[in-house]
Amino acid sequence: MDTDLSDRVALVTGAGRGNGRAIARSLADHGASVAVNDLEDGSAEETVELISETGGTAAAFVADVSEADAVYSMVEDVREELGPVDILVNNAGIGAAGPFLENDDTSLFGENLDVHLWGSINCIDAVADEMAEAGYGKIVNVTSIHTKNAVGMSPEYDVGKYSLLGLTKSLALELGREGVRVNAVAPGWVNTRMTDDFTEETHEQIRELNPLNRYAEPEEIADAVTFLSSPASDYVNGHELRVDGGQVPIDSWKHDNR
Repeated sequence: MDTDLSDRVALVTGAGRGNGRAIARSLADHGASVAVNDLEDGSAEETVELISETGGTAAAFVADVSEADAVYSMVEDVREELGPVDILVNNAGIGAAGPFLENDDTSLFGENLDVHLWGSINCIDAVADEMAEAGYGKIVNVTSIHTKNAVGMSPEYDVGKYSLLGLTKSLALELGREGVRVNAVAPGWVNTRMTDDFTEETHEQIRELNPLNRYAEPEEIADAVTFLSSPASDYVNGHELRVDGGQVPIDSWKHDNR
């Protein structure tokens, strides 16, 4: 299976920690030069240092993906330092959500859409023309198991991820004709900082609902993203690859266990 990414430039958003860091390191391990994006310079630099320690090539780029001008400027900086972007991984996200009836305003919907949807749109818009001109590109959007089994009590997050899946499928039809593949990876529950504040009861419930009886590790999400970023997936387009351990429907999930 050909997963060689030598001579490719990859931009990974939200790569300062968690899934994003694991994705950036995996792409670098397979030969890509990686543009590590994050809101915090320190986090992005830490990822770059980890990649450099294993002989990889990477550079940090700080930008808020929800701000279009910042994204366009970042992509220009990436082009000057590493080269044109061949692989884009839209991983940046937020977990802000709560029960609809308990929220007095709807601002969390806007926050989720700003990052998950508009952040991805901004990044894709900044690289798609150049990819199309080159006749090659890989775009991987990180969605969620929520696009298959709505969890409930988190409509803001669900809407953000559902919209990103819709964008994935629509752009796959258009950009595929230009040699640009657009796919998604949908993680289940992953062992990252986002679950640190869960109670032990919640951790147990999540594990019990999963046939593998455990969380995913960030590296397992990264493996899926690397596959969709590589020549091994050249005939895969418009697909959402679920990496959830065979997660069963989670109707019994209770957010008051947090």
